Amino acid sequence: MNTLHFRYAVEIEKTRSITQAAENLYMAQPNLSKAMKELENSLGITIFRRTSKGVIPTEQGVKFLECAKKILIQIDNMESISTPARQEKRRMRVSVPRTAYISKAFSDYISSSEYPEDMEIYFCETSSMRTIENVRENNYNFGIVRLNAVHEKYFADFFAEKNLESRLLWEYEILAVMSAEHPAAEKENLTYGELSANYTEITQGDDAVPYIAGAIERLYSANRPENTKTRRIYMYDRGSTLDFLLTVPQSFMLDSPVPENLCGKYNIVQRKCSFQDNCFRDYIIYTAGHKLSDSELALVNKLYEVRNELAFNKYI
Repeated sequence: MNTLHFRYAVEIEKTRSITQAAENLYMAQPNLSKAMKELENSLGITIFRRTSKGVIPTEQGVKFLECAKKILIQIDNMESISTPARQEKRRMRVSVPRTAYISKAFSDYISSSEYPEDMEIYFCETSSMRTIENVRENNYNFGIVRLNAVHEKYFADFFAEKNLESRLLWEYEILAVMSAEHPAAEKENLTYGELSANYTEITQGDDAVPYIAGAIERLYSANRPENTKTRRIYMYDRGSTLDFLLTVPQSFMLDSPVPENLCGKYNIVQRKCSFQDNCFRDYIIYTAGHKLSDSELALVNKLYEVRNELAFNKYI
């Protein structure tokens, strides 16, 4: 019995897709399917079955996978005894919101550290709910979840349900971010209601709150004048959002504070913006019992360093 096939099976369980698992394992799909067939024949069971929700384990498959994971942990522990340097190799998966200060912390972390030649890091910018899925189901080391304080209880319950631990990274008020050429760039006492009624808002379209549909839209609607016609562009790429702010001067977005070097690069400004329930929090999440490695802690420390740089800035 080839224990390498155990790793293949565990990857299929994580992705619920033989195609995606093959891609993650850098192998051809027919070869992965053949390996799974060989494993099932040697065990005399069917490990996976196809459903409308993807490839999922059978009842016998669940029991096999539980045993396989324990065996793989023991194999990794044995290998680490003979090759201690293995623990220093950078193998990290991080899932975060699309926001500038986190990106800066990540780039600072990479540029300030010395790495072995075989570094492999995944940096995924996505929604909070997808980050929870990545950490819980897709073997990400840790993630960062963004939420509004009024929704914190729902997220806390969801973390507990998913067996996740959380640590507060930053509590802040969102700012209005716009081009320095924006008509409202020099105005004082800005309100979200005024901006959304007169200008085009760029926003992420995949925000959600556990258990309550439409919570995010209700939060923003409460801050807009009644019957206001809104102009919103939903974008899913942070770089494109910044380019859009630069090329469409009458657009704006709400975000956590942006590093000054990025403001200069894109010729953007950030202003205080009156917003009901303007208390947002970013949480670091990881599976319960997970102990952050030295490399993970180094990245977390960079996150706190950049947060501290921005937290003491004055915004008008």
